[in-house]
Amino acid sequence: MNALITLLFSLLAIIVPLALLIAVIVMIVRFIDRYEKRADARLDLERQAAAHQQQKFDVLVEHLERIEEKIEVRS
Repeated sequence: MNALITLLFSLLAIIVPLALLIAVIVMIVRFIDRYEKRADARLDLERQAAAHQQQKFDVLVEHLERIEEKIEVRS
């Protein structure tokens, strides 16, 4: 009986640190995955914002060209 308890505690001494190490690795991988997803989402939002700003800029350039044409016609 005493040997069985000693064997059980020695197995626990091996299994518990191993289980903790695996749990820490899994948590790190999940954290990295979440961080990458957030970074991808931010990058998509920045791309959309840049595209929207480019569209606004293009519209402003068109307006400026029309104004310049009208000024040239009047001059």
